Amino acid sequence: MNSQPLHSALRSFNVQDGARTSGVYEIYRNNELIYIGGNPYFSNIRDCLNAHFSGNDGLPIGRYLSGPGKRRWKNITVRWMTCINPPEIVYYLLEEHQIRHGSLPVYNNAPSPDARDWDSD
Repeated sequence: MNSQPLHSALRSFNVQDGARTSGVYEIYRNNELIYIGGNPYFSNIRDCLNAHFSGNDGLPIGRYLSGPGKRRWKNITVRWMTCINPPEIVYYLLEEHQIRHGSLPVYNNAPSPDARDWDSD
């Protein structure tokens, strides 16, 4: 997978001539994998990342990155890989992570109601 700091990664996905870059991506905070995602068909990886970082995705990762995580964007790295069937690859990446680490990345899980520091670093 390619790996770059957030701002460089977003520039890598500039859409030109209507081209769409489908694939999977991983979001890291301080070298810790916090989210694995993939873009739906007919969208661009950049569109998905912009939705996460603006909080317009309706997901826990978006609430974190547009809220408490916003002041720590310099510690965020994005890795990605282009592919034809992102949902299938995301499934396998999540399954592999769960087998290796015993759990999913923190923002691929729903927060526990009693986890008070879920959004903190």
